[in-house]
Amino acid sequence: MNTRLRRVRRYASIALTVLLIGVFAFSLVEYATGTQPFYVVSDTPSSMSPTLNYGDVAVIYRAPYSGVGPGSIIAFHDPRGDPGIIVHRVVSLVECGGEECLVTKGDNNGTNPTTDPWNVTRSDYIGEVVLVVPDVGYLSPALWGFGGMSALLPVSVAFIAVALGSVMRRPSANKVGEVQD
Repeated sequence: MNTRLRRVRRYASIALTVLLIGVFAFSLVEYATGTQPFYVVSDTPSSMSPTLNYGDVAVIYRAPYSGVGPGSIIAFHDPRGDPGIIVHRVVSLVECGGEECLVTKGDNNGTNPTTDPWNVTRSDYIGEVVLVVPDVGYLSPALWGFGGMSALLPVSVAFIAVALGSVMRRPSANKVGEVQD
């Protein structure tokens, strides 16, 4: 293999390792502080299709509530009291009960032809979607039936497997053509 290709593979491997460590650290901090940093779309058809589809992963950042406005995609607790998390787009701001509330709507006009029948308050708000990664959710423990802290088990096993794999693939100290004693 030529030197240039080896160098590209090495840098790609380092970049992937740094990315995985960063995502793992971000997830660990978010889980430790009681926040779900990723949301895996598990409903079909998705109320946010074509922006978010079944199996997509939405990365959620705890952006300040005051900084969210029309056009932002947010994650929030279901205002009806259901245990799930909803991801919808903010379409407008309204005054409700002396505070500012968010009016939301799913992007899928087939399943969500009108705005949601509720307003999202500061207490319902979780965070803003900053990134959507298509189809990665199929690898998620959430789609396998794991929830809460037990979801960290398969993620941790995958992380450790990748880390061990990169350590074990390092070339040995002996070079081709060297004589061993």
